[in-house]
Amino acid sequence: MAQMPRGAPRSVPDPAGEAYDTHMAGRRASAATGPLEAFQSARPIPRPNTAQTLIPIIGPTWEAAADLQDGNYGGAAFNASMAILEAVPGGVVAARGARAARLGIDLMNTGSRTAASSSRVLRQAGLAGPGQEIHHTVRLNGLGRNTPDPRNDYMFLKVLPKEQHRRLTGSWAGKPRYDPVRRVWYGTTDWMKAVPITGAAVAADTAENVANTRERR
Repeated sequence: MAQMPRGAPRSVPDPAGEAYDTHMAGRRASAATGPLEAFQSARPIPRPNTAQTLIPIIGPTWEAAADLQDGNYGGAAFNASMAILEAVPGGVVAARGARAARLGIDLMNTGSRTAASSSRVLRQAGLAGPGQEIHHTVRLNGLGRNTPDPRNDYMFLKVLPKEQHRRLTGSWAGKPRYDPVRRVWYGTTDWMKAVPITGAAVAADTAENVANTRERR
């Protein structure tokens, strides 16, 4: 049998060693690639068409993902903020509805709800205490407290300290009526504040989508 000279290097195949080297090289490459780079190198996300961009929440979220994959970080941030703003009214209304359900307040009984009964229900639920009054965010315009009306529903009512409530319509305890900004702020519910903000967000998002569509043509 032929023998190699003592001390001479030997070259023999090592399949396991080669597989290990390949595996480690892949791990080093993955470690050098961050989550953002991995996302951008994944299968491209098709951009939504003009109609799809108008879908509330989904449209701007979809666009934000496409912008992020394209490296358009400004567009991604803009569209992500639009998605959040569009989700606000639904979230605020849902939270208010969930709180009402937990307290046993019937939101759908608008046909037989009166101002007097609404006030009684809110006080029994512990939402209005001493020194607080029930404010109608949609004015009753002289409607009697015992007349059923949808404006007496919980969704259109707000509990306010007595001073705030009285200063929405006139002076109180030597203090003047609130200015228009504070009348709107104190005199509306959270979901009422969220709706115009969302409307502005949708308008801005639509304008941005139209501009992008024109640029891509």
